[in-house]
Amino acid sequence: MDRLRQARPEDIDTLLGLAHTGNFINLPPFKDRIAQMLETSARSFDAVREQETPPENHDRTHDNYIFVLETDEGECLGTSAIRGGMIATDHPNLSYQLIKMVRESTLLSKTVHEPDQPDNDDDRMIVSGRMEHVYAILFQDTACPTELGGNVMRHNARGRGLGKLLSYARFHYLKEHTDWFSNRILAEMMAPIDEYNDGTPFWRGVIRKFINMSYEDADRLSTHMDKREFMYELLPKFVNLSLLNDDVLTSLGSIGVATRPAAEMLRDLGFTTTHRIDPFDAGPHLEMRLSTMKALACAPAIVEVGEPGRDAIDALVSTEDSPNGFVAIRTRVEHPFTQDKGCTPVIISHDAANALKIANGATVTVSPLKFQPDRPRPEAIPVIHLRDEIRRRRPDVMGQSLAALPFNEVAQIVQDRVDQIGRDLQDD
Repeated sequence: MDRLRQARPEDIDTLLGLAHTGNFINLPPFKDRIAQMLETSARSFDAVREQETPPENHDRTHDNYIFVLETDEGECLGTSAIRGGMIATDHPNLSYQLIKMVRESTLLSKTVHEPDQPDNDDDRMIVSGRMEHVYAILFQDTACPTELGGNVMRHNARGRGLGKLLSYARFHYLKEHTDWFSNRILAEMMAPIDEYNDGTPFWRGVIRKFINMSYEDADRLSTHMDKREFMYELLPKFVNLSLLNDDVLTSLGSIGVATRPAAEMLRDLGFTTTHRIDPFDAGPHLEMRLSTMKALACAPAIVEVGEPGRDAIDALVSTEDSPNGFVAIRTRVEHPFTQDKGCTPVIISHDAANALKIANGATVTVSPLKFQPDRPRPEAIPVIHLRDEIRRRRPDVMGQSLAALPFNEVAQIVQDRVDQIGRDLQDD
């Protein structure tokens, strides 16, 4: 039976091989980096297993949890990961916040008729003075969200129902140990990467004009905390996307073909768009709040090894008492939940118990996989009505031409909105 377990140091070559199957932000194809990640992962899992809650002033930015999907024979089929917290001080996470600005000419926003034929549509001239522009504002996220990453599966393992085990087991772990993670969960979706034509249209049409290197080199350097200074210095702070060609505009927020199934599963769990995009490939950032997640309810249970009856359900079952540390499987279980608040008996098969390396009386955690998808209504892109903002801030200039209004005042209006978005994330 296939199982998901916490990674071990001896998985280094396996993970390196998976890293070379694509371009993955959180699984760099460098042996020394993967070795460091595995060392951090082992320490992170051990800390959670040994302590129910994190110590005071615990810094979760140093935590990383790597999972490996394997067969009974030990063949690696895939990997996924949780990053405890993204760096929030010296190296805040960068993205572009998209904001729509509405500008309006009071003269041209009127419908103008010929004086002698006001009701004749054929002779009517309609002039539109209302324009909407979308801007990309460089956004420094200092709220330290927990990030999902490194979700990679071999092509020959797809179509067997293992994707849910690989992806959902992370949320099973998150809900079991909420004190160790942020309530805000971030998933950065990979955009379609053109390996023959230097990255993506956004990279070529915008960022490449500010950073003089290939997409591949820039992406590689960005994964090193001590080498990503160039991003803070060279990335443009403010881009009027209305000036870009249609190929770039239509690519914003696109998700690569291989990543789309994972994105759909995340949306079923309650993830939604943030209107923030990756500063290199323009892939979308999806987010959810762990406290509002309705799917994958977790409950402790005591194992009875036997044969689940016809009332059994499809579920994730995990244990941390295995010799391998955290191990999870997808299997049929009978009666995982009752009205009791304590541990209740749950019947699993002999194969399931063997995969988990547990026996009768072991404590497990169970999450039913049958749930109603919870897709919240996406929030609208933030909008700034420039004239309304000026009326509120500078009533002394209303009724006058705004041509003399200093540019820095308009820029401040935009920056204030971005700062408010950042404060809202901090308060969550």
